[in-house]
Amino acid sequence: MNRRIRYTWQFYFVMAIPVINAIASNTTEYFSSDILNIGNLRALIIGLFAAWFMFTRHPNDSLSRFTLYYLGYYFLLALFSTDRFTSGTLYLKFLLGVIMMPIGYYYIKSIARLEILLKVLLFTLGLHILNIIIVNIFQLGTSDYLDETFYFGAGRVNITKNILILVFMLPVTMLFIRKYRRIVFILYIVAFLIAIVGIKRSVLISAAAGVVTYLAVKQKFSLLLRTAVITSVSLLLIVVMFQGFADLFMSRFEAREERVELTEETIETEGRLSETETVFSAWSAGSFKHKLVGSEVFNDRLYFDTSRMLHTDYMIILNGSGLIGLFLWFYLFYRIIKEKNKYYRLLRNHILFREMNAVFWVLLVVQLVLSVSGTVYAIELRSLIFLFWGAFIGTMKGYLQDKGPVVNWSRSVVLTGKS
Repeated sequence: MNRRIRYTWQFYFVMAIPVINAIASNTTEYFSSDILNIGNLRALIIGLFAAWFMFTRHPNDSLSRFTLYYLGYYFLLALFSTDRFTSGTLYLKFLLGVIMMPIGYYYIKSIARLEILLKVLLFTLGLHILNIIIVNIFQLGTSDYLDETFYFGAGRVNITKNILILVFMLPVTMLFIRKYRRIVFILYIVAFLIAIVGIKRSVLISAAAGVVTYLAVKQKFSLLLRTAVITSVSLLLIVVMFQGFADLFMSRFEAREERVELTEETIETEGRLSETETVFSAWSAGSFKHKLVGSEVFNDRLYFDTSRMLHTDYMIILNGSGLIGLFLWFYLFYRIIKEKNKYYRLLRNHILFREMNAVFWVLLVVQLVLSVSGTVYAIELRSLIFLFWGAFIGTMKGYLQDKGPVVNWSRSVVLTGKS
């Protein structure tokens, strides 16, 4: 006899966060007001929930405590910033990404809950695709890099970063799809093509790095070779069968050719190289305090007296929080990996957790690559990554508490689990 499982309102709210973020990412720029818009409303609502969570529900494990200390360090830096409003506003964006790790860990503690999350993420991907369809029908937003070719809406071409992260959920999500598997798979392919047609260099590199990482973690090196062959054949078929898409891709690629090709000339003109030199020069010439804890966290425009904000995560962190902040950035990843391995070593024979482990490493590599183009303030992108990591660890812990280590479990076991 099946009984309907009831969850708390907090769980349902957490499940709504990816949807809320997707709506905000795709609509915020349509509003002329810098105050009254969906993006700020999103930050307020999720921010209030995050504050409530930190004071009343925050897990007491070592990783969650460290995450709280990590966020506390940046809170203190923002508190002592000259422009507290600017630093505080951007700190909130920073926080809303990282805090999703302990939130995911706390609320996603079973396979049943994980299944709900993955289906919500699939729905979120569908919203992004629907948005792309609508904005191209009505020519809304921007057509980055080449006018009037392919529109990305209010989220601009950066929306392809979020789409790519959702596409990488495919291996895990497909384990839970019982019906319409072909339709779901086609949905992922369409989303992947949308991400690629954006011709955003960081997305193209992340897509390649993500695929290679997945196959390497799965130790399917022969599959890596077959994938390269299949990809080449698929691209050839796309060119032959979908001439319109091929023409669209090539026209956009040629429009951005100078920025896609990593020649010495284009690298020298790249703004991110310039900002790296600027930040390192300021750090070298700065005081001991600046070297250690940085200056004007998340407010580099004030520090450098310029209208252009830093676009590289590593430079934003080094300049705003110093060597301590840069160390904590990588140490956070180390702590997450260590916590993940504590449970995964007992569950490596479970097909679900093997797939989740592969996606875990994919997201880590993609995060490191995308950080070159800037993700610190990207609420949706970082929320997706940290929420998945927290859910992965939480589900493994819950599974072990319920059933113990896995000897050798098949695909069918993945589809069962307590609430």
